Amino acid sequence: MVDAKDESTIAEAIDSVADKVHDLPASRLASAAEYAPQRLFGRQRSVHELFGSGIVADILLWRKKHLSIGLLVGATLSYIFFEWAGYTFLSVVSNTLLLLLVILFVWSNLAALLNRPPPPVPNIQLSEETVHKVALALHKEISQILAMLRDVSLGRDLRLFLKVVFALYLLSVVGGWVDFLTLGYIGIVAGLTLPVLYNKYEDEIDKYLHKGVHEAKKQYRKIDELVLSKIPRAPPKGKKVQ
Repeated sequence: MVDAKDESTIAEAIDSVADKVHDLPASRLASAAEYAPQRLFGRQRSVHELFGSGIVADILLWRKKHLSIGLLVGATLSYIFFEWAGYTFLSVVSNTLLLLLVILFVWSNLAALLNRPPPPVPNIQLSEETVHKVALALHKEISQILAMLRDVSLGRDLRLFLKVVFALYLLSVVGGWVDFLTLGYIGIVAGLTLPVLYNKYEDEIDKYLHKGVHEAKKQYRKIDELVLSKIPRAPPKGKKVQ
């Protein structure tokens, strides 16, 4: 017969084994964050929030299908009109403005002769405050771009320099394949297809993109160790070369 002391020892042993089993990784209930898919670049917001959560995001993600279809059809018809009909953007704009001015001129003179109201042309005026705000916004953006270009040209940010060089080279290659009109049409079609496809297959795409980014970083570290780290850099700001 088991006495009280033995029962206490057995109970302590059972509790100890239960605690150890409970601490094993396989026995713990993983939180939702552990099994949540790893988003690219560590982002926390949804695709709709990344595009501003407004009408632009609704159009790109086809939440307003009539606007998305209208934009796609309009871009396609414009591309066919300019590319196949042989018209240029400048000629179409000039002819449209010329026709509009002639219609308004004839309408205004006929209205004066027939005692009719003139054409409803709005009197648009920009306030000084609006012009000042636009000028300040442009001044800030242009100053940042010029500062970035200066740092790139002086070699103070090697990574940014390589990014700019790669972007310009890629743009020159793409520009050799297609003209500006075709490139713009491809951009519109891509904007109306890629975001909605990514939003639908987000988990799968993030998985493969994360692997690709990890491999690209690994290759960049190798290049940095073998080549980039040995390139002499310009002295930092505020220090003079002895």
